[in-house]
Amino acid sequence: MSREGSELDGLTAAPESTADVRSRRTGVERRDRARLIAAAIVGALIAVFAVVNLNGVKVHWVFATGQTPLIVVIALAFVVGILVDRLVIRARRKRRR
Repeated sequence: MSREGSELDGLTAAPESTADVRSRRTGVERRDRARLIAAAIVGALIAVFAVVNLNGVKVHWVFATGQTPLIVVIALAFVVGILVDRLVIRARRKRRR
């Protein structure tokens, strides 16, 4: 006789109290609210940073030189950094296997 999906499973487990379910739900809601607030703060800081760094700078790219807004250079460096990080993590995981 299989125990999977048995009708007796619900009878043998201790019932969860309403207070336990409510406190768990409240904790999740608080965590979600905190993440949303943190994301809003980070987004606002990035927006302020972008507005402050709009002046053009002379950039020596690999094959050319040109005027580019500083925020574009910073954003491009950030994206390249993320890509390099992901590639390094992938290489480490492959090495461990």
